[in-house]
Amino acid sequence: MILILPLLLAFAFAAPPTPTHPGLTELVESLRQTHAPDQRIQWWDVRVEKEDAGWRVHGSLSSEETYAAVTRALKQQHPEVDNQLVLLPENGTGTLVNALVNNSVIHLRREPSSKTELVTQALLGTPIRILKTERGKRLIQVPDGYIGWVNSAEVHRVDQEQLRSYRDAEKVIFTAQSGLAYSAPDATSMPMTDLVIGNMVCKVSERSGFTQIQYPDGRIGWVDSRQLSPADAVFFQQALQNNLVETARRFHGIPYLWGGMSSKNIDCSGLICNVYFMNGIQLPRDSNMQAQIGREVTTEFVSDALEPGDLLFFGKKATSKSKERVTHVAMYIGNAEFIHSAGYRERVSINSMDSGQPNFIDSYPAIFVRAVRIIGEDPNGFLPIPENDFYNEIIRSTE
Repeated sequence: MILILPLLLAFAFAAPPTPTHPGLTELVESLRQTHAPDQRIQWWDVRVEKEDAGWRVHGSLSSEETYAAVTRALKQQHPEVDNQLVLLPENGTGTLVNALVNNSVIHLRREPSSKTELVTQALLGTPIRILKTERGKRLIQVPDGYIGWVNSAEVHRVDQEQLRSYRDAEKVIFTAQSGLAYSAPDATSMPMTDLVIGNMVCKVSERSGFTQIQYPDGRIGWVDSRQLSPADAVFFQQALQNNLVETARRFHGIPYLWGGMSSKNIDCSGLICNVYFMNGIQLPRDSNMQAQIGREVTTEFVSDALEPGDLLFFGKKATSKSKERVTHVAMYIGNAEFIHSAGYRERVSINSMDSGQPNFIDSYPAIFVRAVRIIGEDPNGFLPIPENDFYNEIIRSTE
């Protein structure tokens, strides 16, 4: 009896079962799979709940097309449901770019908490879209489509007039792997911030071999002019094999970090994105996305058909019983060698496809999926930077 009493009390005070609406829930899940299958690049927060007067669907979406499709389906199939979905951004402006990254590198995380998974990073000056703000954190979308939470102070919101000023300003890109901006045109003066390759700022003036720069929030600093390149020279250049290899080699030895997208720490696909960006091309963020672009060159782990700049993908090939799974990417640099940011080495390294070389990795031939070529191919899942919708908003007219 003593043992039974606690059980009876537990049942007596247990929360009643959550009511469900199978038809509505199945519809919502079907819509998610059809219109928002990849939540790395599309925000989907749709919930079904019971109310006293009936049922409601609430939450938020980042895609106008998906929002319209969900609204239409709910109206057609469940007109009795209270649709309380919100289309982001929350302020309803509908503008694509409404903020700029204000630190050298910022971390985008899966959830508002800084303890959650690092999804990706974004660099100073990058045009972004604030979707919503919550308890000192902001949900943002970056030019490659990725979505994540950042600290509010790390991004600077801009209105349309400020965005036009940023677009019209002369912008420069930091081209050294790392360095500093100073408070005066003197390398012994107080540092303003650190800088990494790909950081973008506005140019104000020049003096004594230094360039005066302005951050998105208006701060002023000075950078060694030799470490800067006109943004237009990066955005509008033609990607060449030798330049890709030269850029990639400069990342050698940088520590590996899952989600890393900068020359402080970087993951495999982040390395490839950075190399191609500095050569005028915007690639998808993740390796399994990158594996779907360009033109397939070979599915064999050999170097005969490869050219510098080709991307090499590793993982598991598709079989009659399983789908393809790409988990790693590298870039071929010539002479049977490739460069990659590998977690097993914890840094960017160069390895060989030649089994007779000391930097050959025994396990790689068995997990090779395929190689694809970007250079010289028609855009297919990748774009010249000026054709990316986000960057198009902040690039000066060349007319």
